[in-house]
Amino acid sequence: MNNATQTHPPLGIITNPYAGKNASSSHRSKELQRIIGQYGLVKESRNIDQLKSILSEFAAHKVPYIVCDGGDGTIHWVINSYLEVLHTHKRDGIEAAMPIFVPTNGGTIDFLARKVGAHGGTFKILRRLKKHFAAGDLPQPTSLRTFMMEGKYTKEHQGKAYRKLAFSGALAGLAQKFFNKYYESHKPSLNTIIEVVTKTFTSTAFKGSWFEGYVPKDVANYSNEIFDPVGLEVRVDGKLVPFHRINTLNVGSIAIEIKNLIKLFAQADKDKKLHMHVGYLEPHEVFANLGNLFAGNPYSGKELVETTAEAIDIVSKEAEGLNPCLDGELFTGMATAKLSVGPQIRFLGIRGE
Repeated sequence: MNNATQTHPPLGIITNPYAGKNASSSHRSKELQRIIGQYGLVKESRNIDQLKSILSEFAAHKVPYIVCDGGDGTIHWVINSYLEVLHTHKRDGIEAAMPIFVPTNGGTIDFLARKVGAHGGTFKILRRLKKHFAAGDLPQPTSLRTFMMEGKYTKEHQGKAYRKLAFSGALAGLAQKFFNKYYESHKPSLNTIIEVVTKTFTSTAFKGSWFEGYVPKDVANYSNEIFDPVGLEVRVDGKLVPFHRINTLNVGSIAIEIKNLIKLFAQADKDKKLHMHVGYLEPHEVFANLGNLFAGNPYSGKELVETTAEAIDIVSKEAEGLNPCLDGELFTGMATAKLSVGPQIRFLGIRGE
């Protein structure tokens, strides 16, 4: 360990008080500091400016491990804020400069924690981590491939350039609109997922039937927005997607599982590329693919392409632009997007005691 690192504990711990499982925990920072002791320094971040300031401090001291006390969204913001702190745009440079991140199952979905084998909550993980540091037997990290997403915002957002790293993206259409409905409830949970799916099924089932007149309008019309196509031009490795309408555009750089129920992007790990779905799915095709969604099998549809790619270029034809959901976080107003295979990020999966 170099001199810069010795002036600072080897663990930087960032706690997000708004994360799914943290909101009801008072005095959390003090308890986290008590558990980790001399091996870590706990910092609470309530906004992006605070987060960047904290990460600038960690980067200056070359802190080798950063614990993310939150869920997938917290990890997304920590990685991307650290990316802004770095002074390199090259993939190799990013991989070398990034610290090792420790997920803690503090969110609602926690697909990244599951992917790297993290078990238990933050308190249990920190206790185990402290023992590893004391014994000098830290496990080897796991590297996960990202995708780099670059482009410009719409004129309403001053046409500014952006650059983001992510692992999973519901970029447009069905899944993206599903997440919009999911977060509208302000109660993100497995029960909310079931509620949104149930309303979508009910709305679609009654649409056009003689039952429709007996169903409340808000229920009958619930699925309209979800299935409506969006105006996009999509190129996959330079080739234009030939469909005139698109209501499905999802991308993943790693295979993921959601709550032992949904399996996505299996081919990403095998091909070491971006696994994507793009095209149009009729309501009956969505329902027919539910078994594939749960089993992790390829989707089927008359106007659907499922493939792996090294580069995806997207131009939005909608005034509001692209409004993707990246790693569970919602973004708005992207006029263009170029996706490519990104740097690998290292994670430490700790089995809490």
